[in-house]
Amino acid sequence: MEIFHYGSIDSTNSECFRKFDAGQCVPFAVIAETQTQGRGQFDRKWYSADSKNLYISFGFIPRQLPQEFQNYSIIVAKKIADRLGQIFDLIFETKAPNDICFNGKKLCGILTESRIAHGRIIFAVTGIGLNVAGDLSSFPLELQTVATTLGDCCKRAVSCPAVATVIVEVMEKLLLGSDSTG
Repeated sequence: MEIFHYGSIDSTNSECFRKFDAGQCVPFAVIAETQTQGRGQFDRKWYSADSKNLYISFGFIPRQLPQEFQNYSIIVAKKIADRLGQIFDLIFETKAPNDICFNGKKLCGILTESRIAHGRIIFAVTGIGLNVAGDLSSFPLELQTVATTLGDCCKRAVSCPAVATVIVEVMEKLLLGSDSTG
């Protein structure tokens, strides 16, 4: 899977759509250190100005029909939560439709967007915003009490590149079909 890295970008999801429109082969991933227009579900703003957190999106063509694809974000959340739980020996919860939490605080949000034509999905993007090691005190006040970071959860230093590698591995299994539950 080809991976594109950016320092700062408007939105990793938006960049996936632009790359697909320009002819990029799928699947592929876009990673940014920061996003200026990160978004979550219902077009909510996703705080993504801290370069110590992970902002990664995957562009792909799903095998599912649109009605079978509706719960894809929570499937991704469960796979990531399970894998991070194995690595860090912690139990992460998933909260429908698209969140990963720890002790009731949001660790990760997942946004899946797609283009549909003639009853089929012609392209989809799954964006993952995961708080890895960012400084929660730099988050907007309304997020400081409801968010957490992976580093805070496991009480040790965690690097974005290491977590990105794990996320790419999880998504490759889902996208390339080696995970039979995806």
